[in-house]
Amino acid sequence: MRIASLLLIVAASVPVLGTAQSVTGTVVEQGRGNPVPGAMVLLVDGSGTRVDRALADAAGRFALHARASGLHHVEVERIGYADWVTDPFRATAAGTVLTVEVPFEAISLEGIDVSGEHRCEAIQEGGAGVVRVWEEARKALATEVYTREAGTYRYRLLRFERSLDRNARNVLRETVTRSGYMRAAFTSYPIEQLATHGFVQPADDTMRVHYAPDAEALLSDAFLDSHCFGLREGEGGRIGLTFEPLPGARRSEIEGVLWLNAATSELEELEFLYLYLLKDPEVGEPGGEVAFTRLPNGAWIVREWAIRMPDLELVPGGRIRRLGYKEVGGTTWAIVDANGMPVLHAQLATISGVVTDSTGTGPPPAPVVVEVRGAPREAATEADGSVLLAGLKEGRHELAVRHPLLADWGVPSPAEVAADGRLGEVAHARLRVPTAADVLAASCGGAPRPEGTAAFLGRIAAPDGTPLEELSVVASWPQTVGYTPPPIAAPDGPDGTQDQTWTIGRDGTYVTATTTTGKRGLFLLCDVPGGSRLSVAVKGPPNDEPVLTETILIDAGAGAVLETLIVPVGGGP
Repeated sequence: MRIASLLLIVAASVPVLGTAQSVTGTVVEQGRGNPVPGAMVLLVDGSGTRVDRALADAAGRFALHARASGLHHVEVERIGYADWVTDPFRATAAGTVLTVEVPFEAISLEGIDVSGEHRCEAIQEGGAGVVRVWEEARKALATEVYTREAGTYRYRLLRFERSLDRNARNVLRETVTRSGYMRAAFTSYPIEQLATHGFVQPADDTMRVHYAPDAEALLSDAFLDSHCFGLREGEGGRIGLTFEPLPGARRSEIEGVLWLNAATSELEELEFLYLYLLKDPEVGEPGGEVAFTRLPNGAWIVREWAIRMPDLELVPGGRIRRLGYKEVGGTTWAIVDANGMPVLHAQLATISGVVTDSTGTGPPPAPVVVEVRGAPREAATEADGSVLLAGLKEGRHELAVRHPLLADWGVPSPAEVAADGRLGEVAHARLRVPTAADVLAASCGGAPRPEGTAAFLGRIAAPDGTPLEELSVVASWPQTVGYTPPPIAAPDGPDGTQDQTWTIGRDGTYVTATTTTGKRGLFLLCDVPGGSRLSVAVKGPPNDEPVLTETILIDAGAGAVLETLIVPVGGGP
């Protein structure tokens, strides 16, 4: 662990014993100020006891409660990053507000040498690689437990029971049922019972009840103290944390692998086999799998699970014979949040986004709309900047954040990120509200634009705000400026097309550029040198006399200048 940068504001210093003290704040990237969503924030008192925990929301905000006043510190855990610890602070009755700055460099599991980690050792005695991989798995498992206990989501499950042939290759019979909404997708038998009586317990002479460990069981001292751990290299960029019972176990046990994505450190799957006390080849290879996924708020849940157990019968001579396998399991069919809003569906894809303001340091000051290009899907951000786009088809989706003003003018924002939607999973995307310069740069040919220039967007409107089309716009500036505009005379339309161009001319010592407004009443000059002064004349039929003339100063370093020019009553067509 390392010591974090900590900005601390204490509202008061008078302690009130026996009353919960609020500790609120924001987790941000060190040196950048960008919010860190989905981090697990833990409050620890002076005795080292963890007294509260919470997941930071999309804006990096958290709310904790101390049980009493006194010295505390905050620990921040993020999958794929080193743990972070603040300096001690004193919780007070009036509340404590923190800004916790954490480093933004990710720590990958790629490159860990698994060749020297084949020995199976207790987790406390394992090599550096084992401890490092376990820490990342532990964070995800702890978040799954927190998510379940917090009751953030409700789950509807698709449960199945199958009869398999002797080799577990073919399904002979299958029944599927759909549950109502439940508080958890998967829970285990209490680990204390499993540690005492085993993971396989007799029901009668031939039937056995098989139990699979959930996250809480895997995190328990009872499990960690009775198993040793090692590493295994996996396919597809995965690294495995292996576990097996310590020698001398006198109960049925399990051995298996926790598979993590080596690049992202995210926990993906648990595979395990049952180890019977009965040593008979007819037992076969009973086992199971548990697959995990990450939800919009950074929480981890069980996405699907399955347990295979042998179907045995007694034969003459007191022996047993395997007829086949029974397989039971479930898939998280649908998830809704506390308000009943859909979050995930097994047959559809979901994209969870975090939108910041144009500086990237916090949520937008007001809700903005995120749209999926080419699909009739859009959603407004919540107060913390989070946005959820559910019910999507599988495949790659391009996302764009509407600029609050330019969208009203009929100017679409360029797509900012792409996310791969997978059925039954949640893809995650980080977006930023575009500036006017960002939006106009796309219409001017793409970023970056020439240094020291700005895009000038004008809008011709009637006094009631209605855009006016088929008006002639003539912009002029001294030849000495040395500016020649690109031919683009209007921003891209909603369908991505450009339908206006400039006609360049001369008027004495001035350069002129002439265009005609379309239905949006817009005209655009790209790459205008900063400090330039433009004269803009608006003309309309039936004569060529200007109905409006304005002088516009293009501020140096502005990036973009927006102006609405109001044509007097009767001045338009």
